[in-house]
Amino acid sequence: MAQKTILIIDDDLDIIETVTILLKNEGFSILSADNVEKGLEMIKGDNPDLVLLDIMFPEKKTKGFEAANQIKEINPDLPVFAFTAINREYNFDFSKEEIKADEFINKPVATDKLVELINKYL
Repeated sequence: MAQKTILIIDDDLDIIETVTILLKNEGFSILSADNVEKGLEMIKGDNPDLVLLDIMFPEKKTKGFEAANQIKEINPDLPVFAFTAINREYNFDFSKEEIKADEFINKPVATDKLVELINKYL
């Protein structure tokens, strides 16, 4: 079976580094982008199998939600996990139905739970 590739889009380089190490140890190939624009380009060019997407970016607190919707426009079948330190019920200007993320995962997450969820989609 071919190695699955996960793209991490997060402005926190420490998160990218930590999650990269954890998921590489679980046998995944990892791509990363520290901003949404770079991540969207990687989705078009590198065809990852799953995206871990931060929600809050410095330029806009809802940037990740908007990016999830853009990702689904590019590839509706690509699993997108909103990977965030905020709670799903946080008061944003989006309803849950408007956010195209497949899963919402709160940071920090136990590696075994994250890997189990990723494997469920892949």
